[in-house]
Formats: sequence, structure tokens, C-alpha cells
Amino acid sequence: MKLDTHPDYSKYSLSIVLHLIQTNEEYKKLWIKTFPKTEAPANNFSKNENCGCRPSLVAQYKQQRFEADLMTVNFINSDPNISLKINDFIKNKASRDLAGHVFAIPATEGHYKDFLASIEQQNSTYKYFDTLHIGEKIIITFF
Repeated sequence: MKLDTHPDYSKYSLSIVLHLIQTNEEYKKLWIKTFPKTEAPANNFSKNENCGCRPSLVAQYKQQRFEADLMTVNFINSDPNISLKINDFIKNKASRDLAGHVFAIPATEGHYKDFLASIEQQNSTYKYFDTLHIGEKIIITFF
């Protein structure tokens, strides 16, 4: 069993998993077979990354990270084309500094969880953030 992959795989593993679920039908089927309780979120996420399904997928990944990473690395190594695409994905994936940025999202728990999962997936960096509830919106300011 060959478990070699890009040296920065672990830094971007969650982003890679979500990228593959969204862009690779074979991987999505493998994910669903391995983690059947995430079938609906995986199918919905592959169609629309803003569906609010990301937190379920992130939670499953964190709960069984070893199994998910082993499955993902084996999948990537099974096809040289996928491996090359993932290496390009990692090269182009730079962390995003959110300090000074302000976001407004709908004031629901689902939107809030999806927003937090999204910034985690994007390897965003910041020192801390503050929230303010105004009407139907949550204003999030990063420092």
C-alpha cells in the first residue's frame, strides 16, 4: 500500500476531501459508501457548496479523520491524474488572512455553522472575530 502524497496534505486535508466530494463523482460514491449517514449532505454539497451541508461533512471528517484520510490518500494514489490535480490544488491553495474583513450572513444557526466551516475549509487565518446581531443578519468582524 502506497501512502505517499503531497507533503502538505495534512494541512489541506479537509479542503481536499470537500473538493473531491464536490468535483469527483467516484470519490463522492466512495465517501458515501464509507460514511453512509452523510449520503444526503454529500449529494447536496456536490450540487451546491452553499447548501448548508458542509458542517455535517466536516463533523464526519473530524470524527473519523484517520479513516477519511486513509481512504482519500489511497484514492488520490490510485490514479496519477487525480494525484496531479490534487498537487496543483494544494499549490494554488494559499491561506487567506481575514483580519479587517466584515461579513454579513442570515441570522440562523445553519448559516452560522456553514460560514464557520467554510472559513475553516479555506484555511483562513485571523486572531479573533466578533459578532453582532442586527435584525435578520449576523455581522462578523475579523481581527
